[in-house]
Amino acid sequence: MNWGRALGTACFLVLAGVLRAGQAVPVKANVSVFYFNAANDSTESERCECGLYGVHSPVASAHGPVVAANASGLQACLWNTKFPASGSPWIALVERGNCTFAEKIQRAAAQGAQAVVIYNSKNSSYLVPMAHPGTGNTVAIMISYLKGKEILRKMEQGYQVTMFIEVGKKHGPWMNNYSIFFVSVSFFIVTAATVGYFIFYSARRLWMARAHNRKQRRLKADAKKAIGRLQLRTLKQGDKETGPDADSCAVCIEVYKPNDVVRILTCNHLFHKNCIDPWLLEHRTCPMCKCDILKALGIEVDIEDGAESVQPTEPSPPEADNHSETASSGYASVQGADEPAPEESAHSENDNLQLVNNNALQPPPVDVLPHLDNPAFEADEAQAQEAKS
Repeated sequence: MNWGRALGTACFLVLAGVLRAGQAVPVKANVSVFYFNAANDSTESERCECGLYGVHSPVASAHGPVVAANASGLQACLWNTKFPASGSPWIALVERGNCTFAEKIQRAAAQGAQAVVIYNSKNSSYLVPMAHPGTGNTVAIMISYLKGKEILRKMEQGYQVTMFIEVGKKHGPWMNNYSIFFVSVSFFIVTAATVGYFIFYSARRLWMARAHNRKQRRLKADAKKAIGRLQLRTLKQGDKETGPDADSCAVCIEVYKPNDVVRILTCNHLFHKNCIDPWLLEHRTCPMCKCDILKALGIEVDIEDGAESVQPTEPSPPEADNHSETASSGYASVQGADEPAPEESAHSENDNLQLVNNNALQPPPVDVLPHLDNPAFEADEAQAQEAKS
């Protein structure tokens, strides 16, 4: 994959950069200094890892008495600089400044110095890797300004100073190898964590999308069943819905016309069949009063952790009475106030006589309150009172 190849390339470049940086790290030097006082035949010594090999210096050991140039040539930049040294191998002590490192080292080596120790300038607080090409096999190291001045002061006091230069433990490359390991492990840990989180996030999103799709499919299937149980009616000429003062369809905002097929919802609101069916498939609620047709028809939807179970429930007897009442009142509302309801027209005089004769045996009929949204409520109540009288 392209992203895998790019990741591998980036990792290789990071490691190569760290390796390249490691090769430029100079090597430290262990410096041991012995101060011999001929007056009382005493010797003082100190040891520190305070030297830094030059870039072009051989990483090797050296030892011998320390010799400084005359007072006017401590920096060893003049052509006539002299080092008062004997024939045995010796080490030159030179101050930094005024000329290149290579010139200082070459001038001391020309007079027989085995190694050159350059102490730093006063204004610089840290050692720098010296670049001195063309100095051959002369060992060259740099020490701090305070250490150089301390050695120079002891020499001025008459001490015989001897120095041993040894290769340090190469902390620079060791730290570099540790850095390579640390950077590599950290890089791969971060990469693995990022890839793992991406996989987890993608899998979770996919699972949620599939659960949502299953839920929508189940709800849409139940909505189709519920729509099939809703009442349909074909409007005719003279119906109240087609009159000049009639309402329009709330979905398409068009007036009802004869021969339009309308669907009556459980809340007694009616709409064009072609308008309300797609709406109910997606929303399952009345566009006007937000009545849920699944709940109104006795369908309970239980959704837990993305899994749905739709169970039709049988309505209780009071709910059945209310449902029949709603259906009858809704039918009366779409028939209009001029047409009597089927239940009211079924009562005849014989039924009234039978009710009077059997009044002692049967309880009086209970008047059922019509639906509040029924526009023919007053007409139905008047006809019911007339039939009873």
